Amino acid sequence: MPELSRRAFLGTSLGAMALGSLSWVGAPIPTSWHWAPRGKPGPEVTYGIGAVAVVERATPASRPFVFVRAEDSHLWILWQKPDGTWEWADQGGKVDRPVGVIALDDTPQGNRPYAFVIRDQHLWVNWWNGTTWIWSDQGQPPSVNLFRGLGAVTIALKPTMSPAPFAVVTGSDGNAWVNWWNGSSWLWYSMGSPGVAIGSSMGVLAVTDERTGEQSLQVYVWGGDGQLWLGVTDMVASRWTALGGPQYPAVIGGPAGAAIIKRGPGQLSQSCCFVLSVSTGNVWVCQDDSWLEVGAPPSDLYALAGLGAISVPDMNNNSQYALVFVTDGNNSVWACRWDGVKAVWEDHGNPTGRTIDAGIGITNTSASPGAAQLPHAFMRTTDGLVYENWQQ
Repeated sequence: MPELSRRAFLGTSLGAMALGSLSWVGAPIPTSWHWAPRGKPGPEVTYGIGAVAVVERATPASRPFVFVRAEDSHLWILWQKPDGTWEWADQGGKVDRPVGVIALDDTPQGNRPYAFVIRDQHLWVNWWNGTTWIWSDQGQPPSVNLFRGLGAVTIALKPTMSPAPFAVVTGSDGNAWVNWWNGSSWLWYSMGSPGVAIGSSMGVLAVTDERTGEQSLQVYVWGGDGQLWLGVTDMVASRWTALGGPQYPAVIGGPAGAAIIKRGPGQLSQSCCFVLSVSTGNVWVCQDDSWLEVGAPPSDLYALAGLGAISVPDMNNNSQYALVFVTDGNNSVWACRWDGVKAVWEDHGNPTGRTIDAGIGITNTSASPGAAQLPHAFMRTTDGLVYENWQQ
């Protein structure tokens, strides 16, 4: 069976199974989820760069750090202090395009945040050296201007290597470029291109192969031909694969996020990319080389905008599932839990009197190193404020 036809067949059969498992009967907002206003830095927030959890060894808990661009074009940090209060910090600079954020666990004191942005067609990073925040100009590949950020992750290419920062961008030559730390210096590596124009990012992941302990960089992009494409690299060789799209009449309309699922002990990690269908309002997931329909918010059967996705570890069975946030046509935020087999939708409501219009970033925190990982989703309202929707 031709590849695209096989994917369409799998998307039809498995998608029907997933839809049949949806559970919603007008259920209330889950009591474990909460909303809180986090304000704005002074000027309104224009868009998010991302969110990470920062660990300090001296304290048992990890805390969220949220990075945004405001109307003054500066990078701003919203962070939770050890005493539980929140504070905005102006990092200055000039942000032209977002790339992504990471937290690098490489010091005895804890991990350190890095925020990557594009400024004047160069890649810049604002990072914490353990004492102060520093701006570093990462430059650009030779004779290549940088146009758009695709994402950032930490990767340990080999089990013997420490996790390192990887930032992915697109250049004026039409290629995807990776700026990465090899343990002693920053390098530029070209992933090439799919052979079509690289459009918007659909998600960037570090995926572990449990058989070898090695990690690879996986980059999902929306191609100029309307297809979802996956680029995979180990920084030695790269390959691009056309993943097609949802089953007709559904077509890709935008990203909903990417995450990694794992079904339990002894199972391999699987990368998943979630997309919105502009024609049907449903959410679809591309899992490996198969398309599956995971439905839409049961309120009005329409997913209006994607707010992002995250992998959430399940401490009970050594698995992890994807949690995908979207808005519906009734100004509610919904979370879809996807474990690779079934989809369950939860209505998280909305902040009173506000309209959520974009995701900023999602991260997991824990009360102690062995405690459960709890998601925190940060979102922008139409009036430029930040709201947090978190599980407690």
